[in-house]
Amino acid sequence: MSAAVYLVASSDDYLLEEAVDKTVRTLVEECGDVVPETLPDETTPENLSVELCSPSLFAPRRILVLPDVAPWLDTPRRTSDTSGDDVSPLVHVLGDGIADGIVVVMGACCRNKPKGALVDVIGEAGEFSWQPVPEAPKPWEDAILSREQEAVLGNLLDTTAGEIRFTPDARRLLLERLGFAPRLLRQEVMKLAAANVDGVVDEDL
Repeated sequence: MSAAVYLVASSDDYLLEEAVDKTVRTLVEECGDVVPETLPDETTPENLSVELCSPSLFAPRRILVLPDVAPWLDTPRRTSDTSGDDVSPLVHVLGDGIADGIVVVMGACCRNKPKGALVDVIGEAGEFSWQPVPEAPKPWEDAILSREQEAVLGNLLDTTAGEIRFTPDARRLLLERLGFAPRLLRQEVMKLAAANVDGVVDEDL
């Protein structure tokens, strides 16, 4: 990871939490001795823009985390909502480039893939990722997973399994059996990883 700002959006709160945590963990490993700072829920785009323009003399390297900035984003369900936060100060700061040593990780729980000026500038200046889930109707276990959704679940499987390797057949069977169920997938992967033989989970197991 080399960007200064990251935005992860999903319509599933669990997937969002996992993705944000994974991004932060990776950044901490890259940055070394840096403790992530989770900003208060009441933080506004203007507050954040001021923070990004005011580097700290005591903490030259910082990782700022905002778990859910959905109210800052434009989504199809909010097109008639004119009470959203004014993101123009933040868009301006991100467009000009933030101070060296500061990294921002933002999450957003949205029903639909967000768009708008803030998403656009993050896509240009940093990294934006969308974690999709199957469309209604439920049950999700009957849903046919798209490649994008399989990739999301595959990343969750790998993160949970750690050094334990799942064979391709084992991965396929697990996803086919569970469908889109990230919480259950994590539980099953942990159980299978604990029962592995020689660091491998195969089709038989």
